[in-house]
Amino acid sequence: MALSDNYMQYDPLVTAAQVISNAFTNQNTDPTLISDNIIVIAEVAHIKDALGFDFYLHLKEAFDSTGTGTADEETFFDDYLKQTLSWFVRFEVINEIQMNSTSSGIVTAIPEFATAVDAKTLNVYKQDTYRKGKLLMDACIKLLDDNASDFPEYNSTTSVDCKTGKRSGVIKTHGMIIY
Repeated sequence: MALSDNYMQYDPLVTAAQVISNAFTNQNTDPTLISDNIIVIAEVAHIKDALGFDFYLHLKEAFDSTGTGTADEETFFDDYLKQTLSWFVRFEVINEIQMNSTSSGIVTAIPEFATAVDAKTLNVYKQDTYRKGKLLMDACIKLLDDNASDFPEYNSTTSVDCKTGKRSGVIKTHGMIIY
C-alpha cells in the first residue's frame, strides 16, 4: 500500500549551495553544515502552511528531480520561493553552525582567530534572519494572491496569513508558537 500525500519522499526544494548563494554573506560556508534534513525542516516549519498543503505538495512533485512546473510556477519557484526558503534554512541552521554536539556535549565551534558571540547578539542575528524570510514569504503570498488564476493548486483559504501568522487560532512569532 502506497502512502498518499507523502511529501517527505521528494527532494528538498533547494540545495545547500543555493542556500549559501542566496542567504549567506560568507560564500565559503561549508555546504555540509546544511543537510537535506535541515532544508526539509525549514520547508515544513515555514513554507508548507504558508502555501497551503495542496500547493506545497504540488510544488514538491513538480520540482522533484523528475518533475517540472508550468512557466508561471518556474518563475515563482526561481524568483520567489528559492530566495524565501533559503533565508528560512539559514534561520534553522544558525545554531548548528554556532554549536556542535559531540560525545563531550554541546560545544561552541570557534575558529582559531575568532570569538563566539554572546546569546543576545546571536538572538538578534537569528531574529533578523527570520524577519528577512518572513518579508520574502509575504511577497510570495502577495504574488500568489494577485495571480491566483495562474496557480490553480494554490488556495489562499488553506494557507496561513503571513502578516498575522494565524490559522485556527495559532500565531507564530519569532519562533514561538502561541495558541
